[in-house]
Amino acid sequence: MQQGPDRMGQVFALAPECDATQLNLTAAEGYLLSRFDGATPWRVLREMAGIPPEEADSCLSRWIDEGLLKAIGRAESSNPSTGSAAKGNDSKADVAVDAAEVPSEAPLILEIDESQLDEELEIEVSVQRRILEFEASLGLPYHELLDVPKGSEPKIVKRAYFKLSKEFHPDRYFRRQIGPHAARLDKIFKKVLEAHEMLSDPELCQVENQPSEGPIVDAAVAALPASESSTPSAPAKPKVLSKLERLQQRMPFKINQAAIDARREKAQEIFRAAEASQRAGRLLEAEASIRIAISFDPARAEFKEALGGLRIQAAGARATKLLATPIARMSDGELREAWTLLEDVLIYRPHDPELNERAARVCLQLDKFDLAQEYAETLIERTPEVAGAHTLMGQIRRKQGDLEAAMAAFEAALKLDENDLDARRALASVRIGTRNQAQGGMA
Repeated sequence: MQQGPDRMGQVFALAPECDATQLNLTAAEGYLLSRFDGATPWRVLREMAGIPPEEADSCLSRWIDEGLLKAIGRAESSNPSTGSAAKGNDSKADVAVDAAEVPSEAPLILEIDESQLDEELEIEVSVQRRILEFEASLGLPYHELLDVPKGSEPKIVKRAYFKLSKEFHPDRYFRRQIGPHAARLDKIFKKVLEAHEMLSDPELCQVENQPSEGPIVDAAVAALPASESSTPSAPAKPKVLSKLERLQQRMPFKINQAAIDARREKAQEIFRAAEASQRAGRLLEAEASIRIAISFDPARAEFKEALGGLRIQAAGARATKLLATPIARMSDGELREAWTLLEDVLIYRPHDPELNERAARVCLQLDKFDLAQEYAETLIERTPEVAGAHTLMGQIRRKQGDLEAAMAAFEAALKLDENDLDARRALASVRIGTRNQAQGGMA
């Protein structure tokens, strides 16, 4: 294999004639081979291989020689002069990697379909481009998708997810004509939510990271008789071996496909039970079952997406209870408890107007003025025509001591509803305060 910094972006897929279930693989090799999905570049695969990068490079070279893998394109090009020529080239020169020459933080350059940008839609072209670029990155590992270090603490994962969920949640563009980007936003949000669920939960995060140590393969191997799990003996008479047979002789373990199939079947059975529990309204029971199903078959995206959907439903049920109690009747302890619950629910419904209003009011009562302003801004973004949203912002800005911003917010509320008494009284009070400040300053 030739070496060069522009080889990291090469993308591979299993060759059509390759039947991975018939190969003798070590646990790490089996996991690495399963990651060749035709979308993830080699730069990413070698980092998640669970073995030293040079060993991963060696596996790649060997599998290409054996005809198990084929290069199908590129995800990036660090050398503009050769990027276009490199596409579609399946030679060994195009699949080279050299860790010494390629920076570990080399940015992933993602190509998008420029024809999908439409100036007629009610969404800025720059935002459309951002959506297309993020959609193209959905095949990245979870921690890269959320842009957090691998092994980050749940609070860091939560912060990164919340930022992305507010940016890409479909509700952000409620009532706007955004064409095919609506489906893209739904897809992006579900994937970002999936990444959050898997990385913020210590148990699920451990399950997700298990394949790098090959738990399913190891379990299958452990279940095999010694005669099956040992290296196959050489044939009595020499014969011409195929590429796959030569590879089998070099790899000591055989993946027990029957054992893997049994685990997947059990996972599907548990998942069906979870669906039944969810339909019956037993959400905690359904969540527990889905988590078990994921542990049996971590690769099933369907299970992970279902877990996110279930938690959104549970968050909705909690939101209904949160909105039922008037804030004025809450004690300080109840306000703090409500705030904790609101934080949890807003993770799944970041643009819900009622929840953002409730969160802003609770934060205002708890003197969390900056947070209150943030929630009020989201509320106004979703309901710019509602006078009460601007009145609430005025109350927050007044508490922050920014009287000019408070007056502007109250005036905006009165333009929308001249009968908003709260805004009218507050505006008069702020004007008096501003005048007194000015007179005091003159004195």
